[in-house]
Amino acid sequence: MVMMLSLTAMAQNTKQKASDAAEIERLTKVMYQFFSTDSVERFMGATDSLKALCQKTGDEVTFYKAWSNQANYSFSKISREKGLAIAKEERAYAEKHDSKYGLYTSSNCYATMMSGIGMIDEAEKAYLQAIDYQRRFIPGENAAFQYIGLAKIEHNRHHYDKTVEYAEKVLAEKGVQPIHQLHGYNYLLFGLGELAMANRGDNTLKQAFNEAYAKRKKLIEDQGLQDATGGIVNFYEARVNGRYSELPELAMKVGNKGNRLAFIASAWAAVGDYQKAYEAHKVYKDFTDSLNRAETRQATSEYGVQLDLAKAENEMKDLRLANQEHREHIHHIIMGTIGIIAAIVITFLLFYLHRRNKHAKEIETAYGKLESAHEKLEDAYNQLEVTTAAKERIESELRIAREIQMGMVPRIFPPFPDREDIDLYASITPAKEVGGDLYDFFMQSHKIYFCIGDVAGKGVPASLFMSVVVNLFRLVAKEGFPPEYIATRLNDTLASDNENGMFCTLFIGEIDLRTYRLNYCNAGHNAPLVIDRPVSPSAPCRPNYIQMESNAPIGLWPNLEFVGESIDNIKDRTLFLYTDGITEAENSSHEQFGEQRLHDFFKSRPFANARQTIDLASAAVATFVGDAEPSDDQTMLCIKVK
Repeated sequence: MVMMLSLTAMAQNTKQKASDAAEIERLTKVMYQFFSTDSVERFMGATDSLKALCQKTGDEVTFYKAWSNQANYSFSKISREKGLAIAKEERAYAEKHDSKYGLYTSSNCYATMMSGIGMIDEAEKAYLQAIDYQRRFIPGENAAFQYIGLAKIEHNRHHYDKTVEYAEKVLAEKGVQPIHQLHGYNYLLFGLGELAMANRGDNTLKQAFNEAYAKRKKLIEDQGLQDATGGIVNFYEARVNGRYSELPELAMKVGNKGNRLAFIASAWAAVGDYQKAYEAHKVYKDFTDSLNRAETRQATSEYGVQLDLAKAENEMKDLRLANQEHREHIHHIIMGTIGIIAAIVITFLLFYLHRRNKHAKEIETAYGKLESAHEKLEDAYNQLEVTTAAKERIESELRIAREIQMGMVPRIFPPFPDREDIDLYASITPAKEVGGDLYDFFMQSHKIYFCIGDVAGKGVPASLFMSVVVNLFRLVAKEGFPPEYIATRLNDTLASDNENGMFCTLFIGEIDLRTYRLNYCNAGHNAPLVIDRPVSPSAPCRPNYIQMESNAPIGLWPNLEFVGESIDNIKDRTLFLYTDGITEAENSSHEQFGEQRLHDFFKSRPFANARQTIDLASAAVATFVGDAEPSDDQTMLCIKVK
């Protein structure tokens, strides 16, 4: 009877294990099925159930995979703070339970998150470290996940050959999950798509793209996978095969908001509507800047440090355990040899030394505490001194950088021309120590060449890009080329190898002082005002914004042909140019100065000269802003042709 009960229990236990294994397999499939979708509740519900069942059955590998997938999914689909919190919880659990596999998956999480906030050098280092950790401690695991991350990094760097190389490594790994195969095909298509578009005459690349596209489609059908990245893949497929009219609609179907905004800009550029492309790119940059907050970067970096410490401590525990076993073995040998007599002698000596040194130890302890406190205080002062010196050095270097930058634009009389036929004045006020706004002008024979621009971003990177733009403008314009040719040459130079995506709106003008003709080219910049003199002393001035061709900003896309325009007669008229720091200046209520206020300001009354025009416009903006902090550089250029 007892034996029958035992056999029944064994059968039930075997049946339960089989049932649990089948359920784990089902939930794993559901997890990967919804990993690349926006079905938050279904994905999180499946992974919660999978974690609980794996913890019950002791399936460590699937347990940590599910937990890491939750962290990565939350980081990209819900919020970066939630994803980071889940990853930290997983790391702490893995550390507590001395799990090498848990620390390995935590490393992958950390690398993915670093990549997600744009810290790609750190992400690349973390992925390579994770591959090394896997090779040493978890040799049965494949490296498909890490190769996917590295392919993404190389794609973001615009290294498309390397993107294809890492994507092929994903597909070549043994035992790779179907979802990882799908991601491998995605990045293979991203890389091949970019290479095919850059080398349109190479039909081999186009054929390789279409073959990979077909294999990816078959994989999705065979495995029943869902993939939010499909919108991007379809965008590439239409562009590689020359169906440009479909691109704006396909871009709107891209699932991830950041990707959708980037592809909308790319779609309008491919169609040739550069005004819409610029507006979409600006929205994209604002969105990515809002995601990559300094707080998220700091928290992710701190998580990385904690993870490194946890992995190091885990490896040290293994060493300590081995050393402890070795010491215990030696200890047994010694104790067996020396015996009871040695124990008595040692006890006596310890008692004697304890009595003799008790007082001395108390003194040493007090002195040690005092000495330690003194050393800590001294270290704190030393650190404060180093920090202060570094801060002063940075401030000094920024002051020097500002002086150099301001020296690159003509600012004071006599650089402003002292002539009977033209009156010109300009001002530039950076929001930070250095800025990205620019203007320039110079006289050459009977013509005056001028420009005004605004580099995307602020601070040192924008100022460096600004200095390059100013120097290129002077170099090309002094050859006597028309504004549209100058813009085309600047764009060809700045768009090549522009991995950081820096760009600049620019208005370039040329006035012939014999014919009073204004030739100009506007590259995505704010529309200038042309102000006509009042018809009578009591009548208001007549300001009007120039209606202009929609050209792209400088530096965004290579191989563009910029279109120039002209005004036949600018004589006895005022041309007022400005950057968006004027119209977008905000007061404490977050109201903007706006184009209408600027228009009404010039409509109110005529101004005596160019300098007075700029001084009063600057005062009007300052009065409107009040005590609010400046949010952007402010630059103005005024030209009166007499």
